[in-house]
Amino acid sequence: MELADPWARRRRLFQATLHHAIARARAARRELALLFIDLDRIAQVNDMLGWQLGDRVLAEAAARIAGTLGPRTRPARVGADEFAAIRHVEDFAAAARLAASVIERCREPYMLDCVAIKVTASVGIALYPSYAQTAERLMERAERSLYRAKIAGRDCFYPGGATCYGGTGLPPRTARE
Repeated sequence: MELADPWARRRRLFQATLHHAIARARAARRELALLFIDLDRIAQVNDMLGWQLGDRVLAEAAARIAGTLGPRTRPARVGADEFAAIRHVEDFAAAARLAASVIERCREPYMLDCVAIKVTASVGIALYPSYAQTAERLMERAERSLYRAKIAGRDCFYPGGATCYGGTGLPPRTARE
């Protein structure tokens, strides 16, 4: 299976980290946010400008995401253009602000080899214990939310409710499935 899916090992390592984070959150009775972050249209960068430049955009995006999340939260690359991050939050609004900040930072042009490259990010959010009680279910919810954000038009986050929200503001309410 490793040969067919080069990201399987990284996802398993991330899932183990998520298991530990959930155990700590459960013990501390804290809310935990899982953000799945996908860079929109990176394949077009690879096709038009070459995978070498695409890899540089990915590296810069990873640095931007890490800088936005802060020193206590390290994003994990779990797919070709997908990252995941775990963060203790006070509530959904805090997770939404974090997602909006990631989107806004990724939206800024990437200046590489005198070329301004525009890449955006879509983010799916899932909360423990509000949305799911296990690492597997939390990952499923975050991934489903991410794909809903992409379907809704990209460059936004999706909280699991009925609407996609852009990075410039918070949703008027927090609808949960």
